[in-house]
Amino acid sequence: MVRFVDDPFVSDSVKNRLPVIKWKLMCGIGMTRVHFITMSENKNDIFDIYPASVFKQKIFRKRDLLILGVAAGGDDAKALTGIMVKKCLDSCGDLSDIRGYYEKYVKDHL
Repeated sequence: MVRFVDDPFVSDSVKNRLPVIKWKLMCGIGMTRVHFITMSENKNDIFDIYPASVFKQKIFRKRDLLILGVAAGGDDAKALTGIMVKKCLDSCGDLSDIRGYYEKYVKDHL
């Protein structure tokens, strides 16, 4: 089942619409220009970016995904992942284990 961390990273353009976006996602209602950022399923990458349209498929909504961020559009999602990496750098001072930092972030914010 798709879940959100308690304090997801959100771009400014969707900040006010977050409750509606969450509701539409859980119901499988289509949305345009909304992208979700999750931890990557493979261990080589850090994040995956999914357009909201893939969540119209019931089988996709039932997957065990944890959403870390919500953005308006693909370019906005890429910029948001940059902000997330910068937060890791500011917090740790090192980018050698970004994935580990966000795995800990997920545990702290569930």
